[in-house]
Amino acid sequence: MRIPSINVRPTALGFMAALGLLLPALGQAQPSFANTLRFWNNPEFVNKFMATYGVKSEVEPKITADEKELFDELIPQIQANPTQAIATLTQAITPESSAALEFTLGNLYVQANDYPKGATQYRAAIKKFPDFQRAHMNLGVVLIQMNQHVEAQKELARTLELGGEDGNIYGLIGYCHLISENYLSAEAAYSKALLFSPDKNDWKLGLAQCQLQQHKYGESVTLFGELIQKDPDNADYWLHQANGYLGLAESQKAATNYEIVRRMGKADAKVLNQLGDIYVNEGTYKLAHDAYRDAVAADKAKETAPPIRAVDILISVGEYEHATELLASIREILKDKFGEEDRLKVLQLEARLLLVKGEEAKAIAALEQIVDKDPLDGESLLLLADYYGRNDKAEEAELFFQRAEQIDDFEVRAKIAHAQFHVGRSAYAKAVPLLKSAQAKRPRDSVQRYLSQVEKLARLKAD
Repeated sequence: MRIPSINVRPTALGFMAALGLLLPALGQAQPSFANTLRFWNNPEFVNKFMATYGVKSEVEPKITADEKELFDELIPQIQANPTQAIATLTQAITPESSAALEFTLGNLYVQANDYPKGATQYRAAIKKFPDFQRAHMNLGVVLIQMNQHVEAQKELARTLELGGEDGNIYGLIGYCHLISENYLSAEAAYSKALLFSPDKNDWKLGLAQCQLQQHKYGESVTLFGELIQKDPDNADYWLHQANGYLGLAESQKAATNYEIVRRMGKADAKVLNQLGDIYVNEGTYKLAHDAYRDAVAADKAKETAPPIRAVDILISVGEYEHATELLASIREILKDKFGEEDRLKVLQLEARLLLVKGEEAKAIAALEQIVDKDPLDGESLLLLADYYGRNDKAEEAELFFQRAEQIDDFEVRAKIAHAQFHVGRSAYAKAVPLLKSAQAKRPRDSVQRYLSQVEKLARLKAD
């Protein structure tokens, strides 16, 4: 009775499943801080501040007549010499003075980009007047600038409690939740923000990112499509939409997006490597090779791991010519970047290609050199075990199988390959415990079926 062998080498789809088509990190929908800083140049704001200050008495502190005179003198000074205005306000603040003075001093510090001092003054204003709506709002915005998003969200939420319902406040709260990875809360806040400002791209982008993170791929694809229509030259929109397409298992559409970014000249090495992965999954290996090759050239950091991985994938799916060409490109571009571990991995890839070409003596010499320097290179150990097994050198094969089985990442694969070696020699009883051990650690239907067949053969042989 002859039983089929199990393919213990990863297929193209297996490689992609194991490696994962990881979504690129989300960009941050950072709202503009500029509008918050320009209020002193706004005549309407100044007018309101001087003429109708205190209308919202429940959320704004009152100022005395003397303080009103101070502001009459201060406003031209703020516009002409902010540094002097800071000094004037600092001298005027007392424990009894209005919280409006600390608030205004906080604004001046923020205009000078001194956010910690600005935050200190806003807190001082809130301590004097706890329901100071605008102080809570400005403190929230400053805390965002200081990357204190949890505290910022609390201040902005307090602004809403005090009646400051506004699209920008909701949008900023959404941003804080997005950065904190509270995607459901962020989505709710961004949705509210868009009710007030339906055309604001910052909030649309934030909402689309929340949808993407919650695996609401269809919604995110649609929303990114709207953003692309408004700004087709924005590469980030195309890349985010590609993530949505990958989530929907529409890899060809994702590849189209990546190609558009590539033609823009904005595709970095990460994008090109992901494009190569998609082409491998689709079986378009020439396109995969070209994407991987361009990724090596585009990588300013000159990382060695991604291109080595790309060659490994091409070899594993049987694309030996493309793998050879890519390896040559890598050697030319990264020749001075390889560390000892990289050199051994490249040597292993070359040995695998030599085996394919039938140059076994050179390949085995290279593999033995590798395991001599790195005894934990499971791939090389298995290649040596396979070679010696095929050449009727059972003792050597057994030794290399056993060494590979001691390495956690290769244990299951090594035991299955070892079992197949025994099956090939009709030593079914020796194969059974190896398959059982592999199945116990990582159960698979194909291995279970194989084990059942081997067990039958072992019983037949015993009888």
